[in-house]
Amino acid sequence: NRDFLGLLQKNRLKDARDIWNLKDESVKKVVSQRSTGRVFLESPLKGHKVQVYIKRYTSVPLKSRIKDMFSLKFFQFDAIHEWQAQIVFHRLELPTVIPIAAGKLECGTFNLTLAITNYKRASKLLKELNGKDQGLKNRIIENIATYVGRMHGAGLAHQDLYLVHFFLRGEEMVPHLIDLQRVIKEKTLSDRWRIKDLGELLFSARELVSDEDISHFCRIYSRVSGFNLMDEPRVIKAIEKKAAKIKARHERKHSGHQEKN
Repeated sequence: NRDFLGLLQKNRLKDARDIWNLKDESVKKVVSQRSTGRVFLESPLKGHKVQVYIKRYTSVPLKSRIKDMFSLKFFQFDAIHEWQAQIVFHRLELPTVIPIAAGKLECGTFNLTLAITNYKRASKLLKELNGKDQGLKNRIIENIATYVGRMHGAGLAHQDLYLVHFFLRGEEMVPHLIDLQRVIKEKTLSDRWRIKDLGELLFSARELVSDEDISHFCRIYSRVSGFNLMDEPRVIKAIEKKAAKIKARHERKHSGHQEKN
């Protein structure tokens, strides 16, 4: 990203190896092949720091690639794929992280992004609003429904569309969607990906919203996406089934963790 050449030069980040070797504070490592770290770079403006995140994807072992083939998972997502997804989202004016740089080395791929600041997580804010400011709650639901509707209408699916991945900024509560590493693009989004995304969103929001809130979401989503959920009872049933399946898996995992402790 040419807008950040000055920042990279200021920190002597001349090539991909320099960026890969940045010393960072680890913030997330959900899977062994992917890690996220926070870095504070020197700003070209004297006395200022710039908060950025580096996501590194190490090469997938041959054993895992063979396993994925037998599981019919032929597509390997990496940092370059996520970088490309970030660019597509910005072109569609779907707010997300701002990409700074990306690269590929023999050991893996990486992308460097500007940190989103001054935000509130949608999951946390909706929990705080439970039974309170319905007007603000409606605005958040409308904004997220519009965002997801526009994303799906453009043939994009997130594949990890939990409420925790929505950051809200400003008085208008503008949603910013993070973690785009598994985004897929189709000319017209198939039911499979629509159900997966909306099932994940329903699972993560179900205890924070009412039935009327969900109906409100569906009306806006249907209008914006061009896919009328009200005319598709089969899809609605599949979304509810997907959410229930995720909940059951989550409860089993949580129960097993408690037993170990």
